[in-house]
Amino acid sequence: MIFDKATWESFAEGFTVYDVAISSPTRFWLELVEQTDSPHRDPLPRTRFLSVNLKKPLGERFYFHEFGHFRFSRLAFNKGARVEVVAVDLGGHVYCYAADGDQEESRIATQLEGSDLVSAVTGIFRIQESLYAVATDRRIFQRVNPGEWREITKGVGGIPVDKRSLTGDAGMNFGFRSISAFASEDVYAVGGEGDVWHFDGTRWTQLPFPSNELLYTVCCAGDGNVYITGNMGSLWVGRKDRWKRLAQGTFSVPFKDTAWFAGRLWCGSDYGLWVLQDGKLEVPDQPAAVRTACGVIDISPDGTTMLTASPTGAALYDGNKWELLFSNSAFAVPSEKASERQQLGRGGERLTTHDGMQELLDVIGNDGPEASLHALADPAKLDLPALRAHSWLLLVNAISAQSGWAEYSQVVNRLVELGADPDAIEQESGLTPRALAQSMGLPLA
Repeated sequence: MIFDKATWESFAEGFTVYDVAISSPTRFWLELVEQTDSPHRDPLPRTRFLSVNLKKPLGERFYFHEFGHFRFSRLAFNKGARVEVVAVDLGGHVYCYAADGDQEESRIATQLEGSDLVSAVTGIFRIQESLYAVATDRRIFQRVNPGEWREITKGVGGIPVDKRSLTGDAGMNFGFRSISAFASEDVYAVGGEGDVWHFDGTRWTQLPFPSNELLYTVCCAGDGNVYITGNMGSLWVGRKDRWKRLAQGTFSVPFKDTAWFAGRLWCGSDYGLWVLQDGKLEVPDQPAAVRTACGVIDISPDGTTMLTASPTGAALYDGNKWELLFSNSAFAVPSEKASERQQLGRGGERLTTHDGMQELLDVIGNDGPEASLHALADPAKLDLPALRAHSWLLLVNAISAQSGWAEYSQVVNRLVELGADPDAIEQESGLTPRALAQSMGLPLA
């Protein structure tokens, strides 16, 4: 673990991980966002950019800069003419950490010519030794110097401004979310509804794509293919005008990142990591503790290390060995709910003070799928409001049992039929039953 209790409380407690950037296995950055109960992000949660240097002693390895006005920022590390980490947010705000100090820079100028409207910056990416910020309205900005960005999609050979952008009818789903390249004259950018563009070094060209689904990531991979992910985690492979769907979108959220590492394609979301294996997306072989600490992805510039993080933890992978950097569960303070669970139930632990639901949990946890289905057979004998209120406990117990007993999938489906919510959130961990099922590679209705 990179934290002890004191450093955790000083630098990370009360925050979740939103993004990461890596220079080397001992030097990386975490974007932390304040946990808040406000469903409307009003006021905005604080954003903390945390620098981590594992070569320094514990008391000196962390440094952060915190802001109250950054929204949904993304990070990128660059080892070009200037070694730096840069964060950009939807509003074009820019934060930079470099050897000569860290500071907020002037915003990226995203106002559309001939309009009072502005584009939203959706991400930042390293291509070779340059950084590029992508935005709605099909715009891409190359970082030239500190505080200076050049729009590379305008002018001769650029992308014409769409009328919808000038009238305000385009919306957040029109424009780019990701960019990747094999070379400076072979660049792909994706986003919007099946919106795929290619740059050949002189001109941007829109490519035909066989779907109008929302697109989220693109990866120019080491095997010579271009991989694109879309709505609900669909996966496409191809180049130029030839595309084939490899996987249907069956996840509850899209992938936030894709990367080529150790000879394979990796796809990450807030619910974990998947890897392309024999043409299919599979859950990678990982220690259980690491599995819940994976999601967003960054690869070190030398290609030797992958840094990945979920909202609650982070891990490193060198292609052979996983290393858990931290998990917030190691520093969790027992709540009143946790104290209630210390009461004995038939399985050795009482999980709820509701006797009827505890009895049902005992059956699911101890008596097997047949007895569980029998207990769930007659809705008239069940307290359905209580069942719905206990969605998380019931579904997580049934899903966990599937790892050793496949028939428990029927129990999970029956619970959902009766009204159990697969997207119920456990406040202590932030985990949902659907996320657990996806991390285990199990289907969920």
